[in-house]
Amino acid sequence: MQSTMKHEIALLDFLRGWAALLVFFHHAAILGGGPGFLSGSIGKEAVNAFMLASGFLIYFQCNVSKSYFGLKNTVGLKNFYIRRIFRIAPAYYFCLVIALIFASYLGASRELIAEVLPHTMTDMSRYYIQDPLKSFFIHASFIFGLMPSYSFSTPLPDWSLGLEMQFYLVFPVLFYFLKKNFTVFFTVSLLGMMGIAYVSYKLGFIFPMPSYLPLKFHNFAAGIALAYLFINNSERSKSYYFVIVISIVFLLLGNRSLYIPVLFLFSWWWLCNIKRVNIMYSFVNRIFSHSSSKYLAEMSYSLYIFHLILMLPFFSFVLKGGELSTLIWIASSLSLLILTMLVAHFIYKYIEIPGINYGKKLINKKA
Repeated sequence: MQSTMKHEIALLDFLRGWAALLVFFHHAAILGGGPGFLSGSIGKEAVNAFMLASGFLIYFQCNVSKSYFGLKNTVGLKNFYIRRIFRIAPAYYFCLVIALIFASYLGASRELIAEVLPHTMTDMSRYYIQDPLKSFFIHASFIFGLMPSYSFSTPLPDWSLGLEMQFYLVFPVLFYFLKKNFTVFFTVSLLGMMGIAYVSYKLGFIFPMPSYLPLKFHNFAAGIALAYLFINNSERSKSYYFVIVISIVFLLLGNRSLYIPVLFLFSWWWLCNIKRVNIMYSFVNRIFSHSSSKYLAEMSYSLYIFHLILMLPFFSFVLKGGELSTLIWIASSLSLLILTMLVAHFIYKYIEIPGINYGKKLINKKA
């Protein structure tokens, strides 16, 4: 199990780390006038990849971690929620406070960017916040993702955190039924979430960003499916392959693109089918296992949640002289990345890690 853990974690480290980097350059392309291929759908697909990785890790950990007791009792449930909250909340609260304090300044920076790049203009209400204290409590409770008017209402890209917390909330119930009959309840959950999304839309619940779990559940579910296929790889049956097909179908329906379905298929091939003694495996695994991927994975959450706080004033200053050439944009973005990574390292070392460790201390080791 230890060797397979390293095998699968290397892929997930690569996904998480480089997805965070893609989100960074996606926003840099929008706010700094960078290449069009980076300012398109690539940021959305990178966040979708985050969700797939999250679904995999949560299902896999709940199957193998002794501290969760298979989520079969209150101790396991308590441990699960403590670990999840202390993984997400500390760094988020730190960034949320900074974002709300400097929201007006960030808004002014955003407007200066739009003066040079008018096509990037956006709704400014998430910068000029009328009631910061109310906004803080709504976001600190993580219920904002369920509220269309608050789902995208701070300078942070935190809409996906509300989505993540909704996934954590429903996961123990989902896990219970999946352990009864994975194929049946996996399909039912996908159909159910799609139905809820449809009914919500008809009732007029329109989200400016897809912070509502039914809108993105298929990506988390694909990660769950990958973990299931990985765990049950030695016992292949018709239902095993049905899970692959139904995952791809709902990824295509939900995302309306090929990026995540292709990533899903590649991940399944890599985790469950590749022979780990051939030349291709050695070459690709060296890329996945490289120290840069591990470092980026460690920094990915802090980089993701904090980067806009620096990026907005940075590009508002750099763009004062007008639009940037491609070379100037590259140099500016790389300089900003170095600065942002330094801050992300600080957040990771002094906020994320202490929060994770404190969560570990709180969990009950005995059922």
